[in-house]
Amino acid sequence: MRYVGKVAIITGSSDGIGKATAIILAREGATVILNARGKKGLTQIHDQIAEKGPPPLTVLGDSAETDIIDRLVNSAMEKFGRIDILINNSGGSCHTLPYEDITMEKWQSTLHANLQSAFFLTQAVATIMKRQKSGRIVNVSSFAGRQRSRLSSPDYACAKAGIIGLTRQLAWELGSHGITVNSVAPGITLTDRVEKLWQKRGDQDQLQVLENIPLRRLAQPEEVASAVAFLASDDASYITGVCLDVNGGAFMG
Repeated sequence: MRYVGKVAIITGSSDGIGKATAIILAREGATVILNARGKKGLTQIHDQIAEKGPPPLTVLGDSAETDIIDRLVNSAMEKFGRIDILINNSGGSCHTLPYEDITMEKWQSTLHANLQSAFFLTQAVATIMKRQKSGRIVNVSSFAGRQRSRLSSPDYACAKAGIIGLTRQLAWELGSHGITVNSVAPGITLTDRVEKLWQKRGDQDQLQVLENIPLRRLAQPEEVASAVAFLASDDASYITGVCLDVNGGAFMG
């Protein structure tokens, strides 16, 4: 029960890593505020958590937009009076295009979803954490932000590398206020969306990917969520500014 009395905002929590993280935090005592753009998935995770404990708050919408950021922060403060944990997990990419085919629109869309959300939501939450003189912020980056990836597009790699840079800079700026800022960089993780794409790959293509992973398998969302949950807990009280690689050994930084 590492999070009893803690209030946590988790973006992108209707599926995959965000959903698995929300379940861990709620199971171990946290009050969670869920956010995602998909209503169906958000309702499902709300009901799943509510079956075993207090129902979480949910805020539907894009966490990179000002009105949704305001709703997330204001809902938490009005209901609970504090925010202890922020998990910036929203993002992703809808394409795997070569450099030459990335339009201005696609570039802006990818950075909007992955980097803008983390920056401005953290900006809003950090103000509250400073007053509290404590807080845990965990940003979800990617293997693509750590090393070149043939499975990701350049705009996504840039956005996820930006998450790591943001993490380090904010760890420096917020550390004196008792706030830690860390990130995780997952390898390929079998979320619902990724698993469907993975199954479409041929056996030889799958084998080539797995041969570059010492553990010879892909990650389950719960395995990445466990790393996120660790960095959000008091077990990681003297860790800040790190990027924890959760990729089966594919990248050893």
